[in-house]
Amino acid sequence: MGVYLANYNATPPYNILSKKPIRTLEDVKGLKIRSAGGLATEIVVGGAILYAFDDDIRKWIQRNPTEARHNISTYGFEPWGSGVYPAILLGGFYIYGLAAKDHRARQLAMGGVQVFIMTGLTTQIIKHLTHRHRPDQDDPANPRLWEGPFTGWDYTSFPSGHTSTAFAIATLVSSVYRDKIWVGILSYGIATGVAWSRVYDNKHWPSDVFIGAALGFAIGKTVYHVMQGKTNLTLGFSETGGVSLVYHLK
Repeated sequence: MGVYLANYNATPPYNILSKKPIRTLEDVKGLKIRSAGGLATEIVVGGAILYAFDDDIRKWIQRNPTEARHNISTYGFEPWGSGVYPAILLGGFYIYGLAAKDHRARQLAMGGVQVFIMTGLTTQIIKHLTHRHRPDQDDPANPRLWEGPFTGWDYTSFPSGHTSTAFAIATLVSSVYRDKIWVGILSYGIATGVAWSRVYDNKHWPSDVFIGAALGFAIGKTVYHVMQGKTNLTLGFSETGGVSLVYHLK
């Protein structure tokens, strides 16, 4: 059975010019794509395409597993998503900022804390509203299993929290040091590695990490603009550990 994403006479904001049903990844190649809905539309459609082929892409990424790839995933990328390496990095920036009186370094460290908290809260809310099965929770793995809200604490595949955290930190770092191109390349390279590792380790579906990356990017940019005073949003923390996000009307 094929899945029609769109056909040649589809209406805006998104058209995939194809007269044939899309059954495999090969059917997507060479298609003419037209969009008029902006970045949000691209993210939704990109996620939908990945969702249609989640299991195929997962199997392709996991082909020919090796000990070297396992070690790269476990020790090279996973800690960036779990928060271990970012905590060390941000702590280092904060100490350096104090010692060298570097305002940008201190700003990055404090912004990183905000990013980490906002990303964690947002992803957990979505996870427990959707309760999607992880690929390692069923045999055979099934990307179409969703339990919906209020169904316990299991099944939290969507979206990938590791990926959203990695991309949020990467976006903030590359925004703060936007004058240094290599910083952005390195930051997003690591974040992409985190996304790869979550699928390679069979913890997430490709669509989980794609939406997680988009979510992290949005949160990273939001926190950066808050830090720069370019938005009506303010983010604050109470002495008891509470978090507030306030939109100021003008």
